[in-house]
Amino acid sequence: MKYTKIIVLCLILLTLVSSAAFADGPGPFTKLGRGAANVATGWIEIPKEMVNVTENKNDIMGLFVAPFTGLWKAIVRTVAGAYEIVTFPIPMPAEYEPIVQPEYVLNYD
Repeated sequence: MKYTKIIVLCLILLTLVSSAAFADGPGPFTKLGRGAANVATGWIEIPKEMVNVTENKNDIMGLFVAPFTGLWKAIVRTVAGAYEIVTFPIPMPAEYEPIVQPEYVLNYD
């Protein structure tokens, strides 16, 4: 019974602190979530780049050139996501702004 009250009090405090962190806009938990999402979905840059190049240029470039540019973008996004996970409590760069654009892999430029 004694521990139940302590657990409930801790959960209430955690809820208040986390809601205050999100009230000001982008913060450390936004940076942490963005980093985790970019690490998990960075590989999607490869097929995304293939589709974009095929639609905007031609099929040959989409098949032979785009996988390499997509691979590069995937590596950059994954490394940037890992950086954001490791440094999420630190307000860098410029108050928790995203390192890569677009912020998430499935957002459009």
